[in-house]
Amino acid sequence: MKELSILFVDSVNDSLLNNFKDEEQIKDYFEINKFKASKKEMLLVPKLYLKNEKDTILVSIDDSLNKNELCELGSKVRNKIPFDCNISYLSNLETEVDLQEFTLGLILSGYKFEKYVETDSKEINIQFDESIDIDEQKFIKDSIYFVRDLVNLPALDKTPDYFINEVKKLIDNEKIKLTIFDKKWLLKENFGGVIGVSQGSSKDPYFLVGEYNTGADFQIALIGKGVLFDSGGLSLKSPSGMETMKTDMAGAATAWAVIKLVASLGLNVGVKVYTPLVENMPSSTAIRPGDVLKMRNGKTVEVLNTDAEGRLIMADALAFAAEKKPDLICDVATLTGAAYVALGVDIGAVISNSEKYAAEFIKSNKNQVESYHELPLFQGYKSLIKSSIADMKNTGGRFGGAITAALILEEFVDEIPWVHLDIAGPARARSSSALNPEGGTGFGVIGLMNFFKLLSKNPQ
Repeated sequence: MKELSILFVDSVNDSLLNNFKDEEQIKDYFEINKFKASKKEMLLVPKLYLKNEKDTILVSIDDSLNKNELCELGSKVRNKIPFDCNISYLSNLETEVDLQEFTLGLILSGYKFEKYVETDSKEINIQFDESIDIDEQKFIKDSIYFVRDLVNLPALDKTPDYFINEVKKLIDNEKIKLTIFDKKWLLKENFGGVIGVSQGSSKDPYFLVGEYNTGADFQIALIGKGVLFDSGGLSLKSPSGMETMKTDMAGAATAWAVIKLVASLGLNVGVKVYTPLVENMPSSTAIRPGDVLKMRNGKTVEVLNTDAEGRLIMADALAFAAEKKPDLICDVATLTGAAYVALGVDIGAVISNSEKYAAEFIKSNKNQVESYHELPLFQGYKSLIKSSIADMKNTGGRFGGAITAALILEEFVDEIPWVHLDIAGPARARSSSALNPEGGTGFGVIGLMNFFKLLSKNPQ
């Protein structure tokens, strides 16, 4: 395996030139390749020019780059590596730069989903010098790849049994207890939302619970939306609207990836994951617009649009989690198109009943790899979800849709502090980039990890 150096620079100066055998020769090489050490500029230099006789990639960097920029830069560097290699880092910088995110980008950008495609492309094998500690980055990569693989898998193969088996493999050898509840149990325990959404499908629903570190002083419930395919039900989506609905379980995959990551990092918090698994399909047995469902906590919901199904299964899961009285409830879901209409496809929406925890979540992810913005839980919109025949409607209409969906969920958290993440936009990349190929991104894994890290250090 070849040796490769990555040399971080901020200018073409004497200190940089001292790394090369012939100063005039390397200056000519820089000029031919138009390399001026401008920020984010990079250049592969063959080993014949280097005193250390290693192929070297020059990467121009400074301390103004945030962690997202460093991550993207690392991914772009990987795309310049043409061979299997063992990487070492060198620095020509006066100030030290935290390179954790650069390394993460370097290893994340190797992702490919090739389950259904034969390819002749050669996978570049990258290893790191023993002096570089990348355990945490590997844990993050494995968690994100888990989410990407599940999100990208077509719904034909992404059955509840398949999802469950992937979860079992994920948490193998970790101190995470998995409990699987079936349709019979869901009926007995009055999970009206989960049963209602699933009843149009030939595939039975399931409800998964994962438990880690139940003895910790600070306990977090984490709910993930698991709609394995969303046709819209009888409120049928358009053909184009259905094309990407295999991704509507990204929240559930993210929740399991996060509990695995928390366990791998040994964070000092307890985490319980709750993920309902359903398909939302049209059939003679499907719920109809105008039907009323009785939820786990006894509240009733008038279903006006069967395509607003995620909040119905999430409501049951939130109510069940709230019964256990955790210190904090978080949920992650591809919940509303309104969220990415408001924020675009790169920013996750944060909505909370707790100013403190919303602020801490935003703080823990400021200038980090993932971007979030808080939307208000505006109580004045509650009138939009009021029903004349039930406790509430399952939709508040077109405007403010991310907020009204959150107001519905709020009815099921029993006043426990709660942070809701709507990742409908960033959970899926619409086109390929250096960091993310088109498809599942794994967005939410890093954001929740950063938040739980903060809580682990300062549980309140």
